[in-house]
Amino acid sequence: MSTEDRLFQLTAIDGAASYLTQAAQIAGQVPDTPHRDPSTIRVVGVLGAGAMGRGIAMAFAQTGHQVILVAPSEQALDTARTHLQSLTDRSAAKGKLTADQAAAQMARFSFSDAISAFAKADLVVEAVPEILSLKQQVMAEIERTVAPDTLITSNTSTLDVDAIAGAMADPSRFVATHFFMPAQVNPLLELIPAQTTSDATLTTVLALAQTIRKRAVIAANGDGFIGNRLFDRFHQEAMYLLEEGAWPQDVDDALERWGMAIGPFRALDLVGNDIPWGVRKQRAERPNPPHQPRIGDALCEAGLHGQKTGRGWYLYDAATPKGRNYEDIQALISRTSQDLGLTRRAIPAAEIVGRVITALMVEALALIPEHRARRGSDIDVVYTTGYGFPAALAGPIRLAQELGVDNVLDLARHYGALSGRADTAWQIPASLKEATHAPV
Repeated sequence: MSTEDRLFQLTAIDGAASYLTQAAQIAGQVPDTPHRDPSTIRVVGVLGAGAMGRGIAMAFAQTGHQVILVAPSEQALDTARTHLQSLTDRSAAKGKLTADQAAAQMARFSFSDAISAFAKADLVVEAVPEILSLKQQVMAEIERTVAPDTLITSNTSTLDVDAIAGAMADPSRFVATHFFMPAQVNPLLELIPAQTTSDATLTTVLALAQTIRKRAVIAANGDGFIGNRLFDRFHQEAMYLLEEGAWPQDVDDALERWGMAIGPFRALDLVGNDIPWGVRKQRAERPNPPHQPRIGDALCEAGLHGQKTGRGWYLYDAATPKGRNYEDIQALISRTSQDLGLTRRAIPAAEIVGRVITALMVEALALIPEHRARRGSDIDVVYTTGYGFPAALAGPIRLAQELGVDNVLDLARHYGALSGRADTAWQIPASLKEATHAPV
């Protein structure tokens, strides 16, 4: 049986559950390093009241912390207050909170339009938009406001952590905390230390993660860290499939039947296509930018940002709130294929799964010789916890080992030749051979 067929037909790996349990325990172990008792962190400030900021605020409030939520306008604060009340009411309606507990949870919030409100915070989490200059500016402002022993973190998903820390007078008390949406529910938390982060700061926040019921994984600084580095390659290959002949539903349905919790295009519509578009535009300004599919940018240039605009890879309306196919997106995809000089073809489900999951495995394996993760199993914890990878298949590293790393690399070379991208998207670095003995 070919490696592609084995991958397509594989439904479970023996011992996957125990492997992931042990991997999560190892990833979240708090080193025996002097650090602050996380129970002393009682008051948490959150800067930013967008979807992520609100979720982070709730993650702390629902675990007993006092939360100071700061946003620049009364309108943003009113929206946040209404949203947090709605989340609390929903928990009460489901029986997760009594009426008294719900009232106590809302009483833990305070709201302000001034950073000075953080003066008594033990920890401040910055959750402003992904603009490096903005994050550097607010970090300096927060540091001038808070006490010398207050910990300061940045919720960033792609930016250079050292550059953010560089805006601080005392960057030893800084660490990046990458929460995942919805932050009040998703258990994954990536911790990314800067070169200047002290051991005590990192260890304190790692211990704090346990108190807010997060599964923490330490990642090294680098574009996308662990999770979004893989997430980007996963979606990149899915978009190439569209340009070659597949439709969004073909790709989503094939991968969901294989075991992914949500297909790539449904996920992008949920997150908002404009978010990765912004990241791609930032990367395009760097030297030697990576090659990217054209279709993702064409979608956003047409204003099709996903559920937030009612149209993205799918059309969303009152009759089909979960989305449906529509002619405009098919016309856009067909036109993009034509502009690229590609002849569209029917792509079987086995190839769809093979290409997207093999791309994911190769990217995951590449993280090991780059020392982006401390161990291979940390990568599996990230992708099964935060990105919907089937737990029965244990994660991209463990899956690659099950199939045989050399077989996976051979399959990658096959797809590189098939797609004509052997020297771009499917280029395999020589250092990847080290991943054959990935630590788990």
